[in-house]
Amino acid sequence: MPRMAAHARRWCQGCAGTIQDVASRAVRFRDPTSAYSLYALAVHPIDVVCPRCAARARVVGEPGDDRPSTTRARRLVCSACGHTATWSSRSGSSWWGAAVDPFFRQPLVLTTVVRGHVLWAYNRAHLVLLAQFVAAGLRERGPHEGCSMSLIEMLPAWMKSARNRDGVLAAVARLAARLDDPGKAALRLRGPAKTADLRRRGAHEHRRAAWSTASRP
Repeated sequence: MPRMAAHARRWCQGCAGTIQDVASRAVRFRDPTSAYSLYALAVHPIDVVCPRCAARARVVGEPGDDRPSTTRARRLVCSACGHTATWSSRSGSSWWGAAVDPFFRQPLVLTTVVRGHVLWAYNRAHLVLLAQFVAAGLRERGPHEGCSMSLIEMLPAWMKSARNRDGVLAAVARLAARLDDPGKAALRLRGPAKTADLRRRGAHEHRRAAWSTASRP
């Protein structure tokens, strides 16, 4: 428990909740299922690499658009160089389950490697969820509410393995520090991912017409 609490202090700076709350959650984790699907996490701004200057940009929902997360209009905004772009469900599909944002397909800022595996997150809320799960000694399934599999259940086996716990928590801490340091150099990779690469990575394509039958990642 002391080791888990130490990791919690490192990655929790600036996130919602107190350090004591985080430490207590490290003992037990109950899967929040659909409340923290990738779709739900994408309601929050997504941290991406700016395609123009490679600084940290954000993908945000258009104000006043109350459609589901998968079809809500989006805007990419970079405060460093002023670059902006827009996306709508009419202009193309969204892609879920890869280390890119679902709409512009830009590389995520929160990406690192753990024991040869890629760990990624959309935003701070995503990091918090992963850290709570990995740090927990007791993990419980939650109500499915129509989901065939939750985000947590679909995490790769290497991330669920107890032997990788310290490595994953340390990686989450590094990523959280990247968000807290505005001067941190971003990844050099700037361009959007190609469709073939996304399919190869196992990403799920969401099309507007397929919403009624789409599975929830």
